[in-house]
Amino acid sequence: MNTTAPHALKKRLLTLILSFAFLLTCLPAALAVDLNVDAGFYFKQSRGGTCTLASAAMMLRRRAYFDGLSDWTNVTENSVRSTAWANGLAHSFTYKEMQVGYATLPSSLQSKTAVLISLLEQHPEGIVLYDRTQPHAVLLTDYTNGIFYCSDPAGNIGYGRIPITSSSVSIARASCYWYVTADHNSVAAQADGLRLEGVRYPVNIRTGSGMALTGTANSASGTTLTSVQVAVLDAADQTVQSAEAQVNTAAFSLNTLDSQIRFGELPEGSYTYMVLMTDSTGESLCFASDFTVSGSASSTQTYWSVKDAGGTKLQQTVQQMETTVETAAETTVSWFAQLFG
Repeated sequence: MNTTAPHALKKRLLTLILSFAFLLTCLPAALAVDLNVDAGFYFKQSRGGTCTLASAAMMLRRRAYFDGLSDWTNVTENSVRSTAWANGLAHSFTYKEMQVGYATLPSSLQSKTAVLISLLEQHPEGIVLYDRTQPHAVLLTDYTNGIFYCSDPAGNIGYGRIPITSSSVSIARASCYWYVTADHNSVAAQADGLRLEGVRYPVNIRTGSGMALTGTANSASGTTLTSVQVAVLDAADQTVQSAEAQVNTAAFSLNTLDSQIRFGELPEGSYTYMVLMTDSTGESLCFASDFTVSGSASSTQTYWSVKDAGGTKLQQTVQQMETTVETAAETTVSWFAQLFG
């Protein structure tokens, strides 16, 4: 195996600006909205003890608006209750094709802050942040200019989007959260094309622990996938683990390659997780995300192509683009071929 992968080549992959422009044309118009401008997202809890339910409803309301659903205002505490509430907010539930999951936060403030910033980058609709010491939950909406903002459903707290320091919870005391783990409304809204759906990727892997590969690679209508490749690169951009499948189908489950990627064998350090898929037209799509292996609690995220509006984790190359971009794309794909050669 050729393990030479110069850092400059990796950067080239992530900076094909014209490919970004193509990607943006494939995304629903709702991605352009500014969720930090209150269009009617926020409300107060209807009774005592339902702060988690109210916060989850606000999160799902923002997600529905983000997806361009015309009935997003119908997402209320009462409408969510039937699927999400059982003497407390369920750790896992589905509401109108939006799946919600639960996870815990690391104990240290520094690690916790980093995880929350990363979560908000991937979840513009926000996350439900819970402080067991109160106990109370808020909708954490964004991290802007070094400040966390939220909407607190408590009646004695200011209305709308406020700094978290003005709410009744704090980042330091927060212990767990709920978030949208999958959103089939987004997938339905996406223009047909090469895409990744529900890809689980690591943020931090506890030393000696594993992570199952999940998610699906999908081709556009009328095409098939020809190859799907997964790699783990170290801080020097050297390939330390890799797996590849030659396929001739419209969809491919990444879990098929799970046994070949062994996160639990990685020593502590910084790494990059990559997925490269190519279809029968020669079009390629690459997902890339940095992660760490350390003694801290494991943390993962779920990725959908349609959510990556800024192209920060996704790079797409198209066979029909201008010659200069095609040349760069071919160089990129050649580099990936070397990774798995």
